[in-house]
Amino acid sequence: MTLKNYYYQTFPSDLAHLFRGFDPHEHAGILALGSIWAFSNCAQLAQVPADHRPQFLACLYFTVLVDQAMHTHFGWQARRFEELTRYPKFRVGLGHPAHMNPILIFEKPIHHSYVSADAIHQIIPEAIRLFVDETVSFFRDHMPEIQAADFFSRLLGDPDVNGARQWAYAAVVDGQPAMKPASLHALLAHELSSAVSELNKEAQQDAPSNGG
Repeated sequence: MTLKNYYYQTFPSDLAHLFRGFDPHEHAGILALGSIWAFSNCAQLAQVPADHRPQFLACLYFTVLVDQAMHTHFGWQARRFEELTRYPKFRVGLGHPAHMNPILIFEKPIHHSYVSADAIHQIIPEAIRLFVDETVSFFRDHMPEIQAADFFSRLLGDPDVNGARQWAYAAVVDGQPAMKPASLHALLAHELSSAVSELNKEAQQDAPSNGG
């Protein structure tokens, strides 16, 4: 199953599994899931099938990321975005003033052995491409007043997203030192930057020429 198929076919039911038996502080149909990470060491993740967890966490991460980006960088449109998507909130209760950093969606389950770091690292490139494609489609179809290029430019400038682009040398590959991200945070920033660069190149290629 591709990640896109998982996102549309299985992610909603896995999200329901996560909240089974837990008070999610529901308000106007919006769920707050920060308490699961902050106070229960992600114990609710045991209710999500183990073979779905990398896909589930990848989709949850990008769902939370786009929601938080809208609140931070497009606040005048955040309420309408919320009404259209009803995405869950990664914070502790709806009255809590601060959103939690979405990198914790990956880091805590890895720390508590609900998913392996390797499984998360392997799925991130596909997840990034899906996130970029879905975001572009959403703004085009539902909020055309927001340009995807502007959204990603602001997102990549956010220190919570792009503040850890550190690199470390890996083993020598074909006689040359190979570079790899020094952390999961750096990997996410690198893959997002690469995907957005490809998106911008495609947009330039599709743009009508001004020449004769």
